[in-house]
Amino acid sequence: MYTLSISVRKYFHKKLALLNLDITYEMIRLLAILSRNNYMNQQEIADISTKNKASLTSLLDNMQKRELIVRTEDDLDRRNKIISLTAKGKAYMKEVSPVVNTFFQLVEDHIGKQEMERMNKTIMKINQLLNV
Repeated sequence: MYTLSISVRKYFHKKLALLNLDITYEMIRLLAILSRNNYMNQQEIADISTKNKASLTSLLDNMQKRELIVRTEDDLDRRNKIISLTAKGKAYMKEVSPVVNTFFQLVEDHIGKQEMERMNKTIMKINQLLNV
């Protein structure tokens, strides 16, 4: 699985370089998570992205400096910050979406939809096993 992870990163790094966007693979992951959920707190993002809060804080700081996200105070708990995409973050996601879609289409074209579904189920089983 480690080799697959490295290959996916390399694929996206190469494709993103062609877009001339100042963005990393990890930032793309967070943009995608936030674009599907509109807004989330840092713990929710950490849970979905499987990043620890310390490394996530650094990544979010970097994204905020690039004006891709905004942090706002949670009205119910002022210690909590709500994170959402800015207009620039949404624009980046719009540019990157075709790259992501092409990646999944490429995989599906070569291994088939059923094999992808089987692979996803297997990965979910391993994830559940490790998160006991």
